[in-house]
Parts: sequence; C-alpha cells; structure tokens
Amino acid sequence: MRAGPSRRATPRRSREPAVRERIVGAALDVLASGGVQQLTQVRVAGRAGVRQSHLTYYFPTREHLLEAVAAAAVEGIASGLRGAVAEGTRDTAARRLERLARSIGDRAHMRMFVATIVEADGDAAVRRILQRGTRQMEAAVAEALGIDRSRSRLVLAAVWGLGLYRFLMRPGAGTDPTRPYLAWLAAASATARPAVRRRPGRPRAPANTHPGPSRKGAGP
Repeated sequence: MRAGPSRRATPRRSREPAVRERIVGAALDVLASGGVQQLTQVRVAGRAGVRQSHLTYYFPTREHLLEAVAAAAVEGIASGLRGAVAEGTRDTAARRLERLARSIGDRAHMRMFVATIVEADGDAAVRRILQRGTRQMEAAVAEALGIDRSRSRLVLAAVWGLGLYRFLMRPGAGTDPTRPYLAWLAAASATARPAVRRRPGRPRAPANTHPGPSRKGAGP
C-alpha cells in the first residue's frame, strides 16, 4: 500500500513565510519605537512571540535581521509614495508633493530611515539596500510630479531635509515651514530647465586653435 503525502512538512512550509514576516514586522516595530540600539534578537523574538531559536533559523545573525529590516523599511516608504501617487492623480503638483512629503516624513518612517542610514555607514549590504530603495523613491517622485529623474533627485533630497527638520524640531502648526516651501519647490521643479540647451540648426563655431600669433603673420 502506497504511503500518503507527509502531513507535517506541508504545514511547516506554509507557515514559514508568515513567521518570517511576523519577525520582520516585529523588528520594524522595535526599530520605529526604540531605534537601532533596541534592535536585538532577544527583543525582536519577544515582540514577535517566537522562540529565539526560531528567529535565528530565519536570521542567524543580527546583521541578517538588520538587512531584512532595511529592505522592508525602504519598501514600506516606497509603497507609501506609490500610494500617495495613486491617491493624488488629480491634485495640483503642490498638493501631490505635500502628500509625498507626508509619506516620507512620517515620524516612524523617519526614525527607521535615520537608524538604517547610521547602520549603512558601516555595513555595505545595508547601504546597497538603501541605495536601491532611494532609486525607487526617485522614480515615484518623478512619476508623481511629471519630472525627470535628475529633478526628482533634487526634490527627494529637499523633502528628506524637511522630514529631518520636522523630526528634530517638532514645529507647531504656526511655525512649520513645510507647506510654503513645498509650494515653492513644486513650482521650481515644474519650471526648471536644463542648464545647457542648443538651438537646432545653429552649430557652434569651432574654437580658434591658433590664436594671436598666426594672425600677426598675415598680410596687411
């Protein structure tokens, strides 16, 4: 009589993605609430409700866990940007930029982002993850505002700066410079032009490669 399929292996395989996601989610919660100093395997295992041996099965070292958390953090921010783009398709450029700034500058996102940047300074793998995430954010900003990638980099850098300012200074509604600055930034990004543009059909005159002395030898 032929034995039936194993009933133990399948449930375990089916649970593995869910357990892994729960661990990463718990790590994100720890990072958002306590910063990178609190991101230990023991604390994350407790937050996820799993034994530490289960955590180390998926993430043998803290570095493996941190890389997974960094990837999830940047994907969460990029996903928030894509959501802001989808919600604001009929908004003005200034309103769309305000949505993007809120998504990027969210306090929990900013706390995770600052923490992972600090770790990226000494961890090339985390740095590569953040660089990939940054390129995703640049693409989302370019799509939201209808601008090219070179301008979207400048806009993203400016919005990051605003997010860090708000994260540090916690300005009140009356002293928050975000909205007027974003309106100015949206207008500037829409009207900016490349620094060098040539008119078609009018080639530039060749440079004189023999200045001065060659002319003196010419006839009167």
